[in-house]
Parts: sequence; structure tokens; C-alpha cells
Amino acid sequence: MDEDSTGRKRRGVGSTYEEYQRALMQTEFRIKTLPWEQKLSLFRSAFPFVSSKAALQEPHFVRGYACSCRIFAMETREEWDSVKQYLTLATEEYQRSYEEAGTPEAIANLLWALCLGYVAFVEGETVGAEREAYTRDCHETGLLLIGILREYEIYEELAEYYKTLLYVIGMDGNGWE
Repeated sequence: MDEDSTGRKRRGVGSTYEEYQRALMQTEFRIKTLPWEQKLSLFRSAFPFVSSKAALQEPHFVRGYACSCRIFAMETREEWDSVKQYLTLATEEYQRSYEEAGTPEAIANLLWALCLGYVAFVEGETVGAEREAYTRDCHETGLLLIGILREYEIYEELAEYYKTLLYVIGMDGNGWE
């Protein structure tokens, strides 16, 4: 494989690096077309949530974290039907944790909830102008959360990961279908 992205041909692919990346993005991130098991696997690996010893001492964070763990433990489509309830509760608890205790892990997990919720639900429930407004709001919220997370040295790399992820999942409004 070529080691740079200057437009040279990649061995065995037959296209430039940029074309290959674009094609990869279009195929790998069509969540609606993935089988259920692959969706769960993608959600578990692409959207990390975090904790720390200090964060696990804060009651609101603990409740939010329990909801996050419950979401990731879901195995069946029937269980997944209740994910909105858990995601909403997790978001509320993480917000309270940050507002009341300044828990940086709560900001990281708010990004997790925002991205997971966006990918899991935006495609099926929003259309047209409503979808554009929702996407814009999610993107602005995501950038705001990333800015806050960058203030914590330990989470700078995670902030950069989520910044990239916002674009990969199409939260910037350019879509990923």
C-alpha cells in the first residue's frame, strides 16, 4: 500500500487513496444497511465512553454511567427499543454531573451520547428541513462539548477523536449515506 495520500494508485484497489477513502466511508458507515449484530459492534467500538475513580464517586455520573453500560449490554433488537429511554436518562445525569461537580468524564460521555443518538436515530426520524436543523444543532453542540473537553489535558486526544467522528458520521451536515 502507498504510504501517502498524494493521489498515487494503491496496490490492488485500482483507485487513488482519496477515492478509496471516500468509497470506504460510503460503504462502512451506511448504518441502515448493516445487519443488527454489525450495528451493535460498530456502536460498541466507535463510540467510547469513559470513567475514572473520581468520576465514579459522583452520584449523577454513576447513574449516567450505569445507563451507558446498560445500553452497551443490549444484545437484541427488542432491548434496543428502550435505548432512547436510557440515552435520555444518561444525558440528563451527565449534564448534572458536569454542572454540579465539574466532572470532565461527563463531558466525554455527553459526546458519546450525542454521537450514538445521532447515528442511531437521525436517519429514521427526521426529514428535510427538520433533519438539517437537528443536524446543525447536534454539530454545534458537539463542537461546544469538544471545546470543553480539550480544556482537560488527559482528554485532548479523545476530543480530537470525537471531532473527527462528527465528520465521519455526517454530523457536519454533509451526510454519510
